[in-house]
Amino acid sequence: MTDNRRESSTITEDLPVQCEIFPDDTHRDHQKLMAHPFAAFSKSLDEITYRRKYSDGRTVKLEVRALSHYGMATIHDFDVVLYVISVIREAMNRGDDPPRTVTFTPRQFLKWTDRSTGGRAYDNLYESLERLASTSVKTTIGEGESRRENMEPWLAWSIELREDGETLRRNDQVTVRINSWLWKSVAENEFVLAIDQEYFGLRSSYERFLYRVFRKSVGQDNFWGWKMKALYEKAGTDVRYSHFAYKVRQCAEKDNLPRYRLSVMEGEDEWVRAYDRDYWQKCLNDELRAPPKPWEIGH
Repeated sequence: MTDNRRESSTITEDLPVQCEIFPDDTHRDHQKLMAHPFAAFSKSLDEITYRRKYSDGRTVKLEVRALSHYGMATIHDFDVVLYVISVIREAMNRGDDPPRTVTFTPRQFLKWTDRSTGGRAYDNLYESLERLASTSVKTTIGEGESRRENMEPWLAWSIELREDGETLRRNDQVTVRINSWLWKSVAENEFVLAIDQEYFGLRSSYERFLYRVFRKSVGQDNFWGWKMKALYEKAGTDVRYSHFAYKVRQCAEKDNLPRYRLSVMEGEDEWVRAYDRDYWQKCLNDELRAPPKPWEIGH
């Protein structure tokens, strides 16, 4: 594969490279990224602005912006971030220090995310890196007990080039450093959750978004509920609310999510509820009592 373009983002610090740590069967996500609209549904979106005040007085603000013609990083591009998070946690589980940079081959990443290893898949990976490196993230989300405002791109990356006649070719290794806020929260706090490998087979941005919100919230309660409007505010999309609600109802009809069963319920407001699939089946079999409506219990 040839590429004469100048690399759009490089790692300028002389940092050690951590290699040969690959989370073969472990897939992880970051809880704070799952709970807020950091990733866009579409690269054509220019900006996401979000503000939420919690009952304990905390206020979360975030601004995500595309800084170049590459467009904004999408929820599919975020697979690279999830891979790096998983490598960092795998290293820590082995008793190693959390690596500040991660080196991998495109083929390893593509296999880990259950993607094709054809030529176009490599191009898609490089395009994801370009969008992640040129999407700025400004947020007040805290790191443990500390509170600060941060503004950085999602990551920096570099690929060694070699001369092949008059053409510069990429070597088969990518080195990535995620931004300092995200790295610190992974390395110093328990802000990660295991996710199902089947997540990477979801092609719809809506399904990916819903799965991540459900995985963050359902937990051991086996079910959880949200007002449709609250989900809309969490989503990285600029489509009309009516279109968003229509697409969520479609996801409920398709019933394609790993681990969770989705239902849309009409009360005074429209609600979305997620159930653990095993729990759902036991309710259908009358082995367990079905939970009350979400507006009756506050969620």
